[in-house]
Amino acid sequence: MKLNKKLTLLLALTAVGCSTHDDASRNPSSTKDRSEAQAKEDYWKHRGKDWSKFEYDGYSGRKNKFKFLGAVGSKKNRDYSFELSGRRQQLFEENLYDTGVSPNEKIDCATIMKRVHRTAYGECYFHGNEEHLTDKDKNLTQMLRMGANGERFGRNFKSDTTNKALKEDLMKPNPLEVSQKLLAREGKQVDAPVINVLATAWLQAMNHDWFTHGKNSKKKHYDISAHKSNPHHAHGMKLPATQTESEKEASVHAHGYDQTFRNRVTHWWDASQIYGSDPETIRKVRSVWRNGKNTGKLIEDGKIAVDVANRKLRYDEQGLPITGFHDNWWTGLELIHTLFHLEHNRIVDKVLKPSIGKDICVENGRRTSKSECAEELFEKARMINSALMAKIHTVEWTPALLDNEMLHIGMRSNWFGMKEVTGISIPTLRARVDGSIKHLISGLVGKKTLDLYSVPFTLTEEFVAVYRMHPLVPDAVTIRDSKTNKAGEKVSTKDMIFRSAKDTMSKYGSATWLNSFGTSFPGAMTLHNYPTWMSKFVAERNTGKGHGDSIEMDMGAVDIFRDRERGIPKYNEFRRKLHLPEIESFEELTPNKEDQKILSEVYDGDIENVDLLIGTLAEADRYPGYAFGNTPFYIFAVMASRRLMADPFFSDYFTSEYYTKKGIDHVQKTTMSDVIINHFPEFKDRFYDKKRVLPGDKEIVKNAFRPWLPVYKDVKDAIQDMDSL
Repeated sequence: MKLNKKLTLLLALTAVGCSTHDDASRNPSSTKDRSEAQAKEDYWKHRGKDWSKFEYDGYSGRKNKFKFLGAVGSKKNRDYSFELSGRRQQLFEENLYDTGVSPNEKIDCATIMKRVHRTAYGECYFHGNEEHLTDKDKNLTQMLRMGANGERFGRNFKSDTTNKALKEDLMKPNPLEVSQKLLAREGKQVDAPVINVLATAWLQAMNHDWFTHGKNSKKKHYDISAHKSNPHHAHGMKLPATQTESEKEASVHAHGYDQTFRNRVTHWWDASQIYGSDPETIRKVRSVWRNGKNTGKLIEDGKIAVDVANRKLRYDEQGLPITGFHDNWWTGLELIHTLFHLEHNRIVDKVLKPSIGKDICVENGRRTSKSECAEELFEKARMINSALMAKIHTVEWTPALLDNEMLHIGMRSNWFGMKEVTGISIPTLRARVDGSIKHLISGLVGKKTLDLYSVPFTLTEEFVAVYRMHPLVPDAVTIRDSKTNKAGEKVSTKDMIFRSAKDTMSKYGSATWLNSFGTSFPGAMTLHNYPTWMSKFVAERNTGKGHGDSIEMDMGAVDIFRDRERGIPKYNEFRRKLHLPEIESFEELTPNKEDQKILSEVYDGDIENVDLLIGTLAEADRYPGYAFGNTPFYIFAVMASRRLMADPFFSDYFTSEYYTKKGIDHVQKTTMSDVIINHFPEFKDRFYDKKRVLPGDKEIVKNAFRPWLPVYKDVKDAIQDMDSL
């Protein structure tokens, strides 16, 4: 496509976007310019319920330019797209709140950021970065601990909303009753057959990168009384309180919030679950280990610890995996961590080392020392590896769970902008338009995309709350041999958790486990679908020796209680604060008559009492193809976007100057299936046909979070049969 044709296409797309400004009922800037009645009418009208069925395999802008034009040219798709983008824009402008950033004590950012890199604590990202920020954000450069390890979770709602929620009765209705009647599987698992269990493991691995409230309080606990409906906890349940702030931490101005909590990992999308959020953990991950002991020596060339020969993590003498974060450990996490430990080292060898003395490890025309070069190799490999994970999550994992046409296009546009379709990038054009259109043109990644909306970057308590997705965990995984690909026994996921994970991994090996996760189904995001064993199990913080904070818990009850404890509003209030129409009855919430009855019984006939988690699992308000409802989706829409657009390493630092040209290419061109095949080449025929036809094999499974071959064929046929009805 010649340049003038590319420009014509881009301007046409922009014109399509701008053309709706004259129609007040479809103003893409936000919903605030419409009356409440008009906004509600538009919301229900532009949900795309009667879209034509979308191709199961997904979308690629490079290969499907005409398909893209057809999609955005559709009035139904366009209405949906502008409705969604307008609402997201309003959330950017009205639903980001500062809970206070710690002062800059003893931070020498000039030294720390002498070479631009992801720092150990996640601090100093905006040091000397004022020129990259919009005028309204320039004052935030002084907040050097923004997004750092130990900083507070922000909020998406005003303080009066969360303070009111904090004062509500934490025990009403009883969390054990809610869990047993509305969350417990207690029977046959409802499958999510269009994704695999690797998608479940991926989600938890990403969560560990983004947030944790840390160890529970040792001084305060809550007594949840027994309930006759729950046979698993006849004597009730004792639950430690969420860890509170220290006196010093609590002294930071909280901007009116009665209670705030600290994130014990960095807020950034920086692969801290692989590397750690402090210098000690990073050094541990980079160290040479022999027989479970740390030799104190760093691995050469900036590589990190992993057993390459056996394709598994290394463990210390206590049985703890050598990785950045290992709480709530299980076999699924081991697989994801192993893949990206291996990928880090491959990036060093294949992407970075060929550039030594050219783009890296050179200063004033001379090679740097071996130790200095190793530091730079580690830093750049981490930047590339973490950006690769962010891209995979954005353009592969998310569309696998939210499978409709405009979502596929939208998520790729978030990462690539219109460059993927038009072949050109015009950063200056972004500065000439405002609102949602600028995000459409350039995406949220690359030069001139940095935007904080005048609020210091943090992840939020509301973001944590909507990521409670335990129904995705299956009761069991079917073992499928890595060599024969034959299905064998089923292994309970309960046998894969905590200290059992290491032995379970060793029994079958990482290759068979990876194949098994790739071909097994997770549970669906619905009511009554928490794993059966989660109703009663002993939770530990890691796989090592026993700890004092180990408790016998009902996971559903814990999830319900934690939201209440942290000031998360009830379901309907949560929707109102997101500018979504309220749900007026249990009948409107869900079409399932039996669930309507149970919900009414548990919540005393009052829809306003429904907990957020219960509402999101029950809600029929889901866009077509979505694995979960629209209430959590709109938090994701603002916060998943903000994770990209507020991070300098996805903005003006996301260039060949910092990542190297080969590093940028690796991020942009590598897929999850590529990562898997790089380290488990025997699985190539799980994604491609077996014919070795040059210049390449035919790719059949285009998304590694779909069930792999041979299971994929059955799933695809079943979906096509459904589409033909």
